[in-house]
Parts: sequence; C-alpha cells; structure tokens
Amino acid sequence: MSTIIAWDLGATKCAAGLLQCDGNGELHCSKTFTVKLSETTSLVDLVAKVEAGLDVNFSDAQAVCIGAAGLFDGKELKHTNPYPYSMPFAELAKSQRWPAFAVIHDYASIVCSTFTTHVVHPKSYNPHGRRVAFGIGTGLGLKDGVLFPSGDFWLGHNEMGHIGVSMPPLAKFEHLQRHREIVKFLRDKNALHVTFEKILSGNGLSRLHTFFYPDAGQLTPEQVGNALASGKIPELADTFAWYAGLFTGTVQLSFMPEGGIYITGGVALTHSAIFDLPAFAEGIDASPAYLPQRQHFPITLLKRGDTPLYGCGYYAMKRLVK
Repeated sequence: MSTIIAWDLGATKCAAGLLQCDGNGELHCSKTFTVKLSETTSLVDLVAKVEAGLDVNFSDAQAVCIGAAGLFDGKELKHTNPYPYSMPFAELAKSQRWPAFAVIHDYASIVCSTFTTHVVHPKSYNPHGRRVAFGIGTGLGLKDGVLFPSGDFWLGHNEMGHIGVSMPPLAKFEHLQRHREIVKFLRDKNALHVTFEKILSGNGLSRLHTFFYPDAGQLTPEQVGNALASGKIPELADTFAWYAGLFTGTVQLSFMPEGGIYITGGVALTHSAIFDLPAFAEGIDASPAYLPQRQHFPITLLKRGDTPLYGCGYYAMKRLVK
C-alpha cells in the first residue's frame, strides 16, 4: 500500500485527504480534513493542522500532491488574489523532509479524477479522446487532458475563463438583445473587459443581479445565490444558464472533447438546476459550427466533494510514487 497525502487548496480553504493505493492500483480515501486559511497563520501552521487532522506526518507518506489555485513557480505558490500568507512549498518540503511532491493546477486534479472515478456518460464517448474539466465558482477555471491506454496522461496549459465573450452567430433574438445590453452595462458601469469569468463567477452573479434589479442595491454573491435558489429571480437564472451554455459551446469548439466535458465548482454545484433550463442548451447551440459532432460529446456534472483529492491521488500514483 502506498500512502498519498492530497490537498485541494483554494483561495479561502484547504481540503486534505489521506489516500492509499493498493496492489491493484485502486485508490481509497480513508480520511479527510478541511480548514479555513483564516484559521491558520502560515504555511507551516497549515501543514501542522492538516497533519493533526489526518493523523499522519507528511514525511511518512510516499507522495504529496497539492491541487492549488494559482501558479507554482517551482518554489512558491502565487495567486492573483494573494493568499493570506506566503506559500513557499519547496523550502518547507526540503526542511521537513517531505517525500516526492507536486503542486499542480487545481483543475488538473479534476481532469485526473476523471481517469479513475466511474463517471456516467449519457452518450458514447472516446475514453482516450481529449477531455475538459471546468469549474464555475469564485473564478472560472479550466484544464484539458488526455488519458493514454497505458494509464499515463497528458495535461494542457490553458486559461479559458479570461477570453472575451464574442457575439454568437445563431443566438435567439431575445438572448442577442440582452447580451448587447449586458455587455454595454458591464463596460459602462464597471469599466470591465467583458470575459466569461466576469459573468459566470460568483461576482458575475452579483453583476447580473445589479443589471436586472438595480433598485435592490449591490448584493453579495451569497445573497444572490440565496435568491437564485429560491426561484425569485428567473430572468437572472435564464441568462446565467445561457452564458454557461455559450461557454460550454465555446469549450467544445476549442477542444472538440470526445472524452467529455466535466463541470464542477461551488456555483455550478449549488445551482445545478441551471443546467436543466432550456437556455443552457440554447447557449450551446448559439455557435452552430460542428454542432452535429458536438452533440455526441458527453457533459457531466461532477457532484462528489472528494473529486479533487482522488485526482491528486491519481496524479501522484502515476508521476510521484515509484
């Protein structure tokens, strides 16, 4: 049995798991632990709390894999919205005698999880075709990858959330008119470069709410989420679903993912009903190119909370454990 410590490190909290890889190459998660970064004072303190929560020392594991928001430069993890303290993983790993470790993109772990978890595919798919995972949450993250028949894999380098929202050629008139009004509103009021993340993230929900209901004042993403869940703001739900579909269609055209699209993230999972709205499919179909082929690409909502941990475990099993 190989013991692997896996992290899902976000901008505000860290979820960790203790995984074992058995002789058949199967992963099993025996314990999990979650801590808010606001409850820790440094990376050293964060590691100490995770060790206590999992009841294991990092130095006793065979591998450590950390799926993290931000960019790891080989020494330190950095984020556009800075962490509450520095994240010098390389220095800490050396001083504490960690085993082989890796800090990977947080959505790389989601892609890797699709290589090992049993995902229901409503349509036929190519298990060795390109697959894409994206998450709608605090931001809009994405990663693509390919599983080889040997079990090894390739991961891409991309950031789709920051591309601009273009005018879709086959949008219905009501969606097209609203899209023009929203783009003008965001540019005039917020002086924003209108990207998918500016609309589909948690803060994007707040911006859309201000657009539709200006007299209600500025609400937090949590407050808008509560109103969305209660069904009180159908116009916003319909528009958000359409943009989610438009982004999904853009991803399909960019990657032609025969291995499927896998969606997760706090906003997506909390409001999963938006993917059942007709506007979601209309957003996908608004870009007509290669639509007959794209209709065969499965789209799966990943609802398991431990998905990133299993993905880190798979990455460690193939790349770190000897």
